[in-house]
Amino acid sequence: MAKKRNPRVDRAVREAVADLLESEIADPRLQLITITEAEVTQDHEVATIYYSTLDPTLVSGDPRRTGGDRLPEAHEVEAGLEAAAPRLRGLVGRRARLRTSPELRFRPDPVVEQANRVEQLLRDLGRGGADGQDQA
Repeated sequence: MAKKRNPRVDRAVREAVADLLESEIADPRLQLITITEAEVTQDHEVATIYYSTLDPTLVSGDPRRTGGDRLPEAHEVEAGLEAAAPRLRGLVGRRARLRTSPELRFRPDPVVEQANRVEQLLRDLGRGGADGQDQA
């Protein structure tokens, strides 16, 4: 029987990573990211951290922005998180009060992509309904 993860540890690690990224890491590639979830293994050896970022194309299309402050692309965010992971590992262990500091593995949150897909499908349905064409 598989052991269940401890939700308190998951929450503590998620909060620690989010706080530390904001206060201890000054990498411009890591601006405006959101830590959405953390899954820590039962033995606390590995923590999978899920994150989301703003879509740079949406922000660059905002007429109020001057264009000089672009958001990093997804691959740049991934590289920034990989670079920050060793430093964050020790800090997270102390901040979350764990006996062992988990290895941090960062992954884009799949929920964001799924939500964008559903939103696109709904938009396509709306366009089909407005034109009088049935998409089904």
